[in-house]
Amino acid sequence: MQTKGILSYLYFQDGQVLIDEISPKNRLGEFLDNESKFMSMSMNKSVTSYILGHAICDGYIGGLDDRINDWPLLSNTLYENQKLIDFLNMSVGDQKYINEFKNGTTGYPLADLNYEYETNTIYSTLGLFFKNTAKSKNYYNYNGFIAQLLFNYVKHNTGEDFQKILNKVFQDKVKTKNSVHFGKIRNTSDDHGNGHPMVRMTRFDYLRLAKAIMDDYQNDTCVGKYLKEIHKRRIPKKLNKNENEPEFNQTKSYGGQFHMDYPGLKDKIVFGMGGYGGQAIIIDMENSRIVVLNSLHYNNGKYKYNVKKLLLNPIKKGK
Repeated sequence: MQTKGILSYLYFQDGQVLIDEISPKNRLGEFLDNESKFMSMSMNKSVTSYILGHAICDGYIGGLDDRINDWPLLSNTLYENQKLIDFLNMSVGDQKYINEFKNGTTGYPLADLNYEYETNTIYSTLGLFFKNTAKSKNYYNYNGFIAQLLFNYVKHNTGEDFQKILNKVFQDKVKTKNSVHFGKIRNTSDDHGNGHPMVRMTRFDYLRLAKAIMDDYQNDTCVGKYLKEIHKRRIPKKLNKNENEPEFNQTKSYGGQFHMDYPGLKDKIVFGMGGYGGQAIIIDMENSRIVVLNSLHYNNGKYKYNVKKLLLNPIKKGK
């Protein structure tokens, strides 16, 4: 906490918070407290999947093998009529058009045109880059645009009940203490897919979310069955030598917008969420262990923390 960019660290085991640390006052703690909200777009990939699971269980969306052919925005694009599970596993064959492994965080060829899908609607992005496109071979191609598509697909299918679904997830089940904010692109229409792939939550509300996910899995609720199914249908990452993910996301497989099969955690059912700057949540579904780490920096060598010590060993060994 004295030398890295870590803002908050929580370790939960067997119903108790055993480690609760926040950046000290002489570093970043002067600006932080338990009501500070930490922002992440990539963490919202997993959050979106959890919301989508509730939408499925409440009958707004079909099952994982249903094809997305009921959303006009996807017409005449490579995304039309593909299975929901392939969207969740980021294996829809869109790598010719968006590839974060080749050109930073925005993708290729969008990056060459200085275009940011995060600040544009689904309608705009698809109209400019994806009309009359055909999909390539399906394999893992991590990118934020898929999460943006899924988030707006839930909004489209739930319609006026979208806030009702959010309330059910965050107020009734997660029981967040503070409000949870999602992004929205200003001065645009909901029909154009204006939901922004970003979430803002406090450190303990992230933990409450992780525990709710774990409780669903352990209690075999409808959403728990959804979580078990996306784990069962996870796919291998199989990255090329020139493709790399930050160490906190370097897992062998990916399922339903969660990182899975962490190195050194063989035979454990672990769901992981990871975001820019080294933000990470690791959930051991069977042994009731959770790590929530919020970080400001990671990619700069000076601020890289020890992934094995802070994320993997607590899940592996417990405390």
